[in-house]
Amino acid sequence: MSGGVKVVGAPDNGQQVTEDQELVPEVPVDHPTDPTDQAGQPGGSPLSRVPKARGTDHRLRRTLVAVTVVALLGVAGTIGFGLAWSAQSSRNQAATQVRQTSSRFLTDLTNFDAKTVDADFSAITSMATGTFAGQARTFFNSAIRQELEDALASSRGQIRSLYVETVTGNRASTYAVVDQLYANNKITAPQSDVLRVVVDLTDTASGWKVSDVTVLQGPTSSGTSTGSPAGTSTGSPAAAGSSGSSTPAG
Repeated sequence: MSGGVKVVGAPDNGQQVTEDQELVPEVPVDHPTDPTDQAGQPGGSPLSRVPKARGTDHRLRRTLVAVTVVALLGVAGTIGFGLAWSAQSSRNQAATQVRQTSSRFLTDLTNFDAKTVDADFSAITSMATGTFAGQARTFFNSAIRQELEDALASSRGQIRSLYVETVTGNRASTYAVVDQLYANNKITAPQSDVLRVVVDLTDTASGWKVSDVTVLQGPTSSGTSTGSPAGTSTGSPAAAGSSGSSTPAG
């Protein structure tokens, strides 16, 4: 038998292929060679799967970008909420301090008696700053205190309502309604007043202090004018020693 390669699958008609002849394998009819038809099929061409792999990678990158953006937005939202909450918390804390200072001041201003007038008025001046500090030093001088002691003057005040109107930076304002009952040795019975007071405050290095006091409506029994500082609108403390006169709100 002469040397050669027999074509497998070809009809055995005795034809042989020599070694220098190129062998072309037969392609079954039921296995098309179109790469698009073989995509994803077992045994398909590796090149036919490249476009699909690239598409998957692109979608993955888009997904990662979207997740990253959402995460960053979440972090930004959390930071924004934290800053807003911190600012609101600071405002609430300042309002609380302003209210407490105003309440303590008005209580000291409308509660005193002849035996403790020095300590009572010293407490008031210690809470003063700015315009009111000068008024307090002038109004609550030693002569006035002596006259109140000689008249056995006393006052009892109770805050009916107190509102924080504004808190802006180191400035604040409150509004209060105070019921006052006072007496001295020149009147036969204690007299009552209703004070409507605006207290302006300033935040200092030592805390909130009273910078100005305005009585919108003075003691109802005295018929005094409105809008004056508390030290003058409610009558001079010296008036506590005369019959029918009102004592000051401080």
